[in-house]
Amino acid sequence: MEKLIQKLIIPIDGSPSSAKALEFGLAIAKASNAKCYIVEVIEDFGPLPGYYDAAPAGKDRVKWISEQRFEKIHPILDETTVKWERVVIEGYPAEEICKLAEKEKADLIVIGSRGHGILGRFIMGSVSDRVVHYAPCSVTIVR
Repeated sequence: MEKLIQKLIIPIDGSPSSAKALEFGLAIAKASNAKCYIVEVIEDFGPLPGYYDAAPAGKDRVKWISEQRFEKIHPILDETTVKWERVVIEGYPAEEICKLAEKEKADLIVIGSRGHGILGRFIMGSVSDRVVHYAPCSVTIVR
């Protein structure tokens, strides 16, 4: 029988829910011997209070934000035996996650539910909601 899950995409954004999604996704990948793409999408717009800070003067914004996020999850990845690849993209998160899933022919996206309040969803929308609606593969939302 063919393996059902060979490639997983796990977006991270530094939030506690994305850390939970990472752990959940790695467990699935380990059980199915799948490869994981650990994806960080750095938004085109500037810093948002409570979301992430501005990069220090003279630092590359995308690289700096990515490193801040990656530091939070690096210990989890150091301990895993799962094959993984880090992908850093600049753009709109839901759109870029779906594009990557299509490009890599991913079987599953495991994404955290950030849990924005009503105002946050109205202003920014929910990345996980958009991914569910537009992804070319199955999606698991982790709370």
